[in-house]
Amino acid sequence: MDSFYRPTRVEISLDALQHNLKAFRSAMPQDCKLMASVKANAYGHGAVEIAREAERFGVDYLGVAFLDEALQLRKAGIQTPILVLGFVAADALSAARENNVTVSLFREDIIEAAAALPVDPEGRRLKVHIKIDSGMGRLGVLGQAEAEAFIMKALNVPQLEVEGMFTHYARADEADKSYTKLQYERFQGVVDFVKRNRLPIPIIHAANSAAGIDTPEWAGGMLRLGISMYGLYPSEEVNRKRIELEPVLTLKTEVVMVKTAPPGWGISYGSRYVTSGEEKIGTLPIGYADGYSRMLTGKANGLVRGVKSPIRGTICMDQCMIALDPAEAGGDGSPIQAGEEVVLIGRQGSSLISADEVAGQLGTINYELTCMLAARVPRIYMKGGQATAVDNPLS
Repeated sequence: MDSFYRPTRVEISLDALQHNLKAFRSAMPQDCKLMASVKANAYGHGAVEIAREAERFGVDYLGVAFLDEALQLRKAGIQTPILVLGFVAADALSAARENNVTVSLFREDIIEAAAALPVDPEGRRLKVHIKIDSGMGRLGVLGQAEAEAFIMKALNVPQLEVEGMFTHYARADEADKSYTKLQYERFQGVVDFVKRNRLPIPIIHAANSAAGIDTPEWAGGMLRLGISMYGLYPSEEVNRKRIELEPVLTLKTEVVMVKTAPPGWGISYGSRYVTSGEEKIGTLPIGYADGYSRMLTGKANGLVRGVKSPIRGTICMDQCMIALDPAEAGGDGSPIQAGEEVVLIGRQGSSLISADEVAGQLGTINYELTCMLAARVPRIYMKGGQATAVDNPLS
């Protein structure tokens, strides 16, 4: 197991991850496959170890954003099928085929590039899932007639195995499902064409986490599980009572210096916070270079002895400061010393600072918050209360 010396770390609960995977597996139709999305370094949780745990669980597919992410997993020994959800260029198709990585297909020039691939000596074909734009307006073939022609063209290329077809919902996390219903109906028009002509496309899928929670009947043959795999809900508007999730990530650090600042003492750059009286201040070895954004200045809190305590002054690149008087007053009264644990995202005892709370302070969503956490922060993987692996690129 890799070593690390810095007290700042992200702890990843593999038990919580398993709980969330089981919750969705139980809630979806029995014949619905499950894809675990591990793009963007598994939403900040660490792609390789999360993929390993998802593979142990038995997911049917892994999802990534681009080919390099897929190749990282293959180099780590991951054998589960992988779908690249984003664009793969023509000059990367051979690498995708050689590494058994499935590609999203939505451009005719990529079909033509695939048709120009030399025949593989082992008889391997490039697996593809055709993407249909049903109203996301991002990637995908747009229009019923265009989709039908595109599908037929792809099916007639010997170097391709058209394994799947999919679309992506733009507003599935909203309480009003009218636009999602419209997208579902548009996609179903293309699905009906495939079924009517008995075309050999076995995996047809549409649902993200939000649709898996609220409209599993519109999922198709596979749920692409993203943010909710990590114990976070896609929005405030989804039905949180249907599936109970457990947050996977906790961001922890510890106090490395304690000082009693006199009245009128400036704290951090710009003296944006000045003590009103004598105040006990702790220094934390975490800052905006770790993904703990400077935009949280004057807004954020940390948990010390289970007491929510304000971060004081401007958040620096590698450090920030926290008020310690609230924790001393709310605890047993004993003085806080260097080495005391501080939780910035997650639970400490019965107290919680949720990812949603911190994201709200930043004016963003929980997805972005976890993705912001820098690679230099070690990820510690916990199972049954014990560390099982460490992901530390600096070791």
